[in-house]
Amino acid sequence: MIDIKLEIIIDKNLEENLIKLYTNSYTEEIKEIEEILNNYKNSSKNILTVFKDDQVFVIDTKDIIRVYSENKHIFIETKNDIYKSRLRLYEIEERLERNDFIRISRFEIINIKYIEKLDLSFTGTIAVSLKNGKICYVSRRNLKEFKNMLGF
Repeated sequence: MIDIKLEIIIDKNLEENLIKLYTNSYTEEIKEIEEILNNYKNSSKNILTVFKDDQVFVIDTKDIIRVYSENKHIFIETKNDIYKSRLRLYEIEERLERNDFIRISRFEIINIKYIEKLDLSFTGTIAVSLKNGKICYVSRRNLKEFKNMLGF
């Protein structure tokens, strides 16, 4: 058993939580603490609580095809279903893996792994066909970032 002293400091100036661990050597116990903290941080980020028909579901963010706003509600579309979320679009965006998801408009975020093809024939935008048959449009505001992410 390792002897640990814990000190919690409340600092209202911090924008995010910060954990510092002071030790005289990097031991197996310290390594285990580090792994626990990293697993905790990553596990809560990769899941979302969603709603459908008065039921609550927990989904993995990697199963999300797109997230969109419609009639002042946020919807999350997966391979299997469409759910509602109580989070705002920007809050969901913060939880999504930046290498897999991109905001294509003020109202929509898509998973780039589900892109089937792009239609460049539209002036000032790109039509994105997803593997589930949905067609989304990249806004002018998000066009440059979208092209950069896909490498063209």
